[in-house]
Amino acid sequence: MQLKLIPFWTFILTLTTLMSQDVEKSELFLPQSQVSLSYTQAGMGDRTIVLIHGLGSNSKAFDKNFKELSKKALVIAVDLPGFGDTELGEFVPGIENYAEAIAEFITLKKYTRVTLIGHSMGGQLAMQLAAKNNPEWLYQLILLAPAGVEKFTDTEKNWFYAVVNEQLYLNLTDAQIKQNFDLNFYGGQLPQDAQFMLEDRLVIKEDLEIYKTYIATVVKSIYAMLNEPVYDKISKIKVPITVIYGKDDKLIPNKILHPQLSIDNLLEVLNTDYPQVSIIQLDQAGHFVHWDQSDSVNNIILKKITE
Repeated sequence: MQLKLIPFWTFILTLTTLMSQDVEKSELFLPQSQVSLSYTQAGMGDRTIVLIHGLGSNSKAFDKNFKELSKKALVIAVDLPGFGDTELGEFVPGIENYAEAIAEFITLKKYTRVTLIGHSMGGQLAMQLAAKNNPEWLYQLILLAPAGVEKFTDTEKNWFYAVVNEQLYLNLTDAQIKQNFDLNFYGGQLPQDAQFMLEDRLVIKEDLEIYKTYIATVVKSIYAMLNEPVYDKISKIKVPITVIYGKDDKLIPNKILHPQLSIDNLLEVLNTDYPQVSIIQLDQAGHFVHWDQSDSVNNIILKKITE
């Protein structure tokens, strides 16, 4: 039997591809933040991508991006304190506190040429991190349907404080929780491949004490997004910024407080105030733009990290 020789470069390419798919689940204690941050890591190379999820979510929100991105870069998806596998402990939820924890994590891991990718609340805290610290390791920001672009008056903030509270969330039925998930996706329908998000939430709900802690974290995070605005700090960010929104985002802008404001209006103001920000809108995509249009978002990210 004749052996078929594999060309050397084909072997190296195959080996690299296989190694890039080795997924490592771990945690790192952050002494300043006093929390053990859980994270998932895969890939390799001199380019690093750190994925930061949004409110009430966790690192699995990037399941349709993680594998593809890890073929070209070192990719890390974190669970913010109080979400996923990172316990809250004594950590106080807040945009600046979350940002400091992420900065501490990246510094301890000695990552370089980092692209921070934040979804929703994760986008707001990524902007906070960049505006305050401007760390040497930061290469760029890619913000997916980021919170913090839409601004709220004091009167509107007071509406949130009056209406959005822990009891409101604790009283939600399973059907209402499902409806809230539906609003995050294109067409107002939770996709079949994202059903695990709802199932994970309902598992948390089964243990009342754990659920109370989770809900308290969500509400404190909402208040933090209101009390720690970042829009006026964008001018302090020194690295390139790319903002990606779905054209069918049903959460931004807020449909109750800003019924006359469209996503086009919001982004027109952003472009006027900060013309240096690259703005991309994708068709057939909702608030979870990186899920609804994962291929397009992945391609944009992979192009950006090589520029």
